[in-house]
Amino acid sequence: MPPPQEIAAAFDRPGAWIPDLVVLTDARTARDAEARPLLAFSGSDGQAFWITPRQTAMAYLALHRGLSFTFDGFAEEAPAEWEDGEAAEPEEEDGYEPAGFALETRTDPPRYTPPARALPVLVQETDLLVRTDFGDDAAWASVVDRVRRGRGAASDVIEDFGEYVTFVDDPAFADATPEQVMAQVRPGPDPEAMISDTVLIADTATLREPGHSVRVVPLEDEVGDSFRVDAEVAGIMVVNLALGNMDLGDWREDDA
Repeated sequence: MPPPQEIAAAFDRPGAWIPDLVVLTDARTARDAEARPLLAFSGSDGQAFWITPRQTAMAYLALHRGLSFTFDGFAEEAPAEWEDGEAAEPEEEDGYEPAGFALETRTDPPRYTPPARALPVLVQETDLLVRTDFGDDAAWASVVDRVRRGRGAASDVIEDFGEYVTFVDDPAFADATPEQVMAQVRPGPDPEAMISDTVLIADTATLREPGHSVRVVPLEDEVGDSFRVDAEVAGIMVVNLALGNMDLGDWREDDA
């Protein structure tokens, strides 16, 4: 394999077609059997970083949204640095990990499998709550009501979060996985629209378990690392994420 600086230089070649993300294997990929890190290059600016296979797959599912900020985060989190033609990567014994390492070590890692049939495209003109379980219409109605009404003093400012959340009740998404749903979400036509970089899912656990917690699937920041929040805080969460008042880490503590 050519040295990293030669690969990065190729991005500056006049007329070269540059993909959004380039990933390569090298000796380190084989050496680290747990993470299997890949050397990655962002096509937009040639940033180089280390990334795990699952994180690569999750980013690939959302590449159509434009992931420049995500790649910036990967490059900051797990840089592949070099000087004078020699790789100068951080020391693994110092706690250095490739981007997405947590996804490789989870007991329930995200996995993408093609849907049994083509799924509709989901245009994100507002935030979306997508129903994937169709066994209990009353429970679904309760989830919609809880998301609309919200809870707490912060929610009193907004009487109905339905203005900010579109409820997708389409049987075509029955039993769809979070990864299958995220692959179908497309940005809306208004780049200034107040929308969070997530998609909400009402799955079997949402409809059948107490509390009706919805799954939050990040589409840019922390892509692939989904979590759950109470249905009654989902509306205020997406509004605050869209405004930039809070980030995903502020809401993960609600994860059941």
